[in-house]
Amino acid sequence: MSGKYTGLQARIKQVCPHAVYVPCSAHSLNLVGKCAANCCFLAEDFFNLIQNLYVFFSSSTYRWQILSKQLQGNVTIKMLSGTRWSARHDACFSLSYNWKEIIKALEEFENNKLEKPQTRCEPGVC
Repeated sequence: MSGKYTGLQARIKQVCPHAVYVPCSAHSLNLVGKCAANCCFLAEDFFNLIQNLYVFFSSSTYRWQILSKQLQGNVTIKMLSGTRWSARHDACFSLSYNWKEIIKALEEFENNKLEKPQTRCEPGVC
């Protein structure tokens, strides 16, 4: 978006050549945090687990119902955001707060012999 040659920055420069581009500090800080977390393999694996859990449950209304039944109206799981670092905090908080209920929901899928084998042991989740 802020591309020097074809992005918004270039278009603004076409209209007003004296305009000065100033990058968004919040976006820059988000990129620093994301890069720092990606440098640590344990942090990267942890955030991948959080995202995989969210994808597993949100990809099916049936799975989401099972999770909701376990949570009983408490905070639900959250997805990670590529643009908001605070979303990672929200996702970590909801995972921590609901850990026992999430495990119970996953065990319900694991122990249900009527579930497809792929669902009972989804790669990246179990």
